[in-house]
Amino acid sequence: MLCLFVSAGTERFAVPAAAVIEVVPAVRLHPLAGGPRWVAGVFVFRGAVTPVLDLNQLVTGTACPDKLSARIVVVGHATDDGPAPLGLLAERVTELKPLAATGAGSARRQETDGPDLGPLVADADGMLRLPDVSRLVPAAYRSALFARRGGPAP
Repeated sequence: MLCLFVSAGTERFAVPAAAVIEVVPAVRLHPLAGGPRWVAGVFVFRGAVTPVLDLNQLVTGTACPDKLSARIVVVGHATDDGPAPLGLLAERVTELKPLAATGAGSARRQETDGPDLGPLVADADGMLRLPDVSRLVPAAYRSALFARRGGPAP
């Protein structure tokens, strides 16, 4: 499977390339009042208000550092109204390559009411998370994060 490799804190993620719409520089995000800490904010992507999850916040408990290497990986997330963009804020995007997993694990990093970051798998460089983008936003937050505000999904 072809994956886009990103890093946040000490963790690596392999985001399936088929789910990636675009990678954009980290832009100024507008805070989401009353939202969970792991939502960095929202921005307008191709006319749609797009929520952005902070992968750093999820793995380290601190916000993504303001670095030139920070990127927002925009993925398509399934909603009741069809696919909608969802941003994943990461410290850096490292490469696009096939995932050559040498073993799979079932351990999942999931907060009680937070995103499911996917199972741990191993590759030649160590352990990483393999997120299923359709499971990143918990059901309890989907309607609030993907309310149609400002335009259609891409």
